[in-house]
Amino acid sequence: MMRVLVAASLAASVAGQPSIFDKAGYARWMVGNMTWGIMSTTSTMSEIAGTAFGNPVSYADEGSGTPVFCVSPLDQSIIDLQTDSRMSLSMSRAAVGGDEACEASLGGDPENPPCSRVVLSGTFANVTDDEWHTAAAALNKTHPAMDSWGCFGSSEGPSGHDFYLAKLQVNQVWLIDIYGGASILTAADYFNATASAATAEI
Repeated sequence: MMRVLVAASLAASVAGQPSIFDKAGYARWMVGNMTWGIMSTTSTMSEIAGTAFGNPVSYADEGSGTPVFCVSPLDQSIIDLQTDSRMSLSMSRAAVGGDEACEASLGGDPENPPCSRVVLSGTFANVTDDEWHTAAAALNKTHPAMDSWGCFGSSEGPSGHDFYLAKLQVNQVWLIDIYGGASILTAADYFNATASAATAEI
């Protein structure tokens, strides 16, 4: 079964995704084609202060590989990030389906290495004025409901929630896309991945 799943993963690359051996390109492809992940922070909640806290979050790739978000200061993850801006964003190929290596009914599993997973680590920051329009356009394309939250300036959104645009400043990428252990990528390698790799669709 392992050979079957490896073959399926390699065959899938023919359909448009980068080779699993192009680690930076594959990571960029995953980030560019997914729309949500798990934001992990260091909790400030009294009962679990100092421990890891994971929270699903919608995001978009604004074009260069940088994930951008529309968030509220009322969200617990954002509260945590005001104390410690370090965070990670985790994504799994299983979230979008269509990969035999991820499907339990086909002998796969989300924890199976060919069912790719990527973790971006870095620091949380507000988007700059120069970045705002690009970030807003990327989020509006993949998460149009955010317009009603007040994310893009066309509506006020729910009172008191004060949604705003932010980004993950990536400084490391952790990737598993095949057997043999994780690949650790520098931010420079990740951002220098070819455009074709980043824009191929699942």
